[in-house]
Amino acid sequence: MWSVLLVFAATYVLIAARRLSILPIGRPAGALAGACAMVFLSAIEPGAGLTSHEAFAAIEPNTIGLLLGMMLLSASLDLAGVFEIAAAWVARRNLSPVRLLYLVTLGAGLASAVLLNDSVCVMLAPLVDRTARRAGLDRVPYLLALAMGANAGSALTLAGNPQNMLVGHLSGISYRAYLLEAGPAALVGLAVTAVTLHLLLRRRIAARTPPRDPASDSTLGSASDSAPPGARPSALVPIACVAVVSVLFVLGANLAWTAVGGATAAILLHRRDATGLFDRVSWTVLVFFGALFIVVAGLQKTGMPEQALRAASPFLPSGPTLGIVGLSIAMLVGCQIVSNVPFILLAESYIRSQPDPHLAWVATALVSTLAGNFTLLGSVANIIVVETVGAEREIGFRSYARVGIPVTLASSAAALLWLLLVR
Repeated sequence: MWSVLLVFAATYVLIAARRLSILPIGRPAGALAGACAMVFLSAIEPGAGLTSHEAFAAIEPNTIGLLLGMMLLSASLDLAGVFEIAAAWVARRNLSPVRLLYLVTLGAGLASAVLLNDSVCVMLAPLVDRTARRAGLDRVPYLLALAMGANAGSALTLAGNPQNMLVGHLSGISYRAYLLEAGPAALVGLAVTAVTLHLLLRRRIAARTPPRDPASDSTLGSASDSAPPGARPSALVPIACVAVVSVLFVLGANLAWTAVGGATAAILLHRRDATGLFDRVSWTVLVFFGALFIVVAGLQKTGMPEQALRAASPFLPSGPTLGIVGLSIAMLVGCQIVSNVPFILLAESYIRSQPDPHLAWVATALVSTLAGNFTLLGSVANIIVVETVGAEREIGFRSYARVGIPVTLASSAAALLWLLLVR
């Protein structure tokens, strides 16, 4: 049992090591090392770790399939230049700095609800950065707006982010049921995110810097820049595929196969080599989550999470309302320690033990998503935005937290209050 706990703890040290400069192999490699260690442990210590069969069975195919499908759909939109068209439209409007902040926050949020927050950040980060620089604006508020808006808005649907995909699978809640119940609360959270960002960053938004043409900056290029305009496929094809997939989600179709099927349809309708499309898929994210499922399953097999729950239950709030509040606080804290997806896996039994498990799952999806804005490491989307445009010096852990903590607390409280009042 303790050997498994040691492997589990070491895995999360490796995942964080890129930030701690201990062993900078990155999050996916750290998770993969932990998964291999769990299987190796079963070979040298009978009963510990996971056998190879158990390890493969622990990987949740619906979540991986849905992630892959949504990444391919987002990449097909990028390949067709849809994001650049949208950015050009915004540039022509010559919006005020405040309006631009709201547009980036709300636009990123709504796009993430349909496509996937990580993919939206990959595609939009260079365009948001370029727009702010050309307008002579401090880019930091707009990069924060992109990351935090994408995180908050992704709570709208079960396909908006990996943790919601996992919640949909574990809870059995349909896409439509979640959208109707959690959608309004998530919209409230997104609106509060935008307003809080405006209040906290109003001085930086008002500050002006000399306008700059970022054409020479290699960090500002979009993935779609490499394709000549004449070589791009029609934007109507991926837009139509995304629209059909969204409708099928609402009608109750299987999320994973619908997303993969929609991406396949986009590839077939383009009738051209799809290598460039697959190059835009974040394969490291898929490896990261697949390995993470194995590591968490190894710890769950020991029964330690359930034992910890029983030991802590006398100190946890009980009742329909207080139980949800206690669960939400646990989510806010736990997601910062071990990230949202593994914490949901570890807390599964606690969530199911709530007086109203359905409401508990909805609150879990909402709060675990909004909790991604708490710190720079709270969400992969945050790291994507900062690293894509080379803003590590401007947006550090502390500077992000000064904005992220109040944004998270305000948006989570507002969304949760709305959910409980309506419920």
